[in-house]
Amino acid sequence: MKKLLKHGVLLLATALVLEASFVQAFNSGTHIYIAERVFPSCSDKINLDYGSIAPDLALYVASPGKWPTAFADTHYAYIDLRRYAWTSDQRAFAKGWLTHNEDWGADYYAHIEYPPGNGVGYVVGKAEILSSGTGINPEFAHFVIEVAIDLLLKWNDDSGLGKKLLEANLLRCLEDRSLLTWVLVLKEKRTDWITLVSTELTFRNLVGEYAMAFSLPWPFDKGALIELGVQLAKEIYGKDVSYDDIEIILEAAIGLCKDDYKAAIDATINGIKDHF
Repeated sequence: MKKLLKHGVLLLATALVLEASFVQAFNSGTHIYIAERVFPSCSDKINLDYGSIAPDLALYVASPGKWPTAFADTHYAYIDLRRYAWTSDQRAFAKGWLTHNEDWGADYYAHIEYPPGNGVGYVVGKAEILSSGTGINPEFAHFVIEVAIDLLLKWNDDSGLGKKLLEANLLRCLEDRSLLTWVLVLKEKRTDWITLVSTELTFRNLVGEYAMAFSLPWPFDKGALIELGVQLAKEIYGKDVSYDDIEIILEAAIGLCKDDYKAAIDATINGIKDHF
């Protein structure tokens, strides 16, 4: 497992060096949790779930010049793909995709503003507190807060989140990418087919590595993610941080979120539903 995680982290480090910012908003498990509650009657959970995490593929474009508007396209401009979806798989994917955006979706609450009037999103605010309290890099603090929320949701609210993430990443329908190809490559000409395909492949490889750790039973999930944190600190920031140090930081993040993460997630779900 340790060797496998290290392999995944090296892939992640390579991708992140090529990208100006790797910080997400909520992490993949949380996006799945939100999408399934916004669309509880959607029977195709695999493509719904994959759609809810897929906008973050924009963070892993190897050659930004080939898709300079990737983040805007996936988080602001083309957030409702439902009118382009022809098949049931694509319609489920489009529903999940719709829940993610930073204009009024899950990423708005994580990045832009929650609670109302706070001026920053829930994840951003917690990361600022964690960074100032521990002295760790703000972006790394952001990552740790995301992991803490994923774990809290899995432990307390949906024990199947890890399996759902694995299945969504492994079993998503190829028609999901066909939908993105039609909209972003053929119709709108935002990028080219090779860039889109290679970006999604990198994204799925990285999500798969995270999902393998996240899907382990407690307490092995936490331990595997701490190992991931150790490798991230070394490969990306050049910091030798021990397992015990990362465990302390993760526990601090869990402590920061445990009393109000559910209120933030519920507010996100209700806020997204208000747009339908």
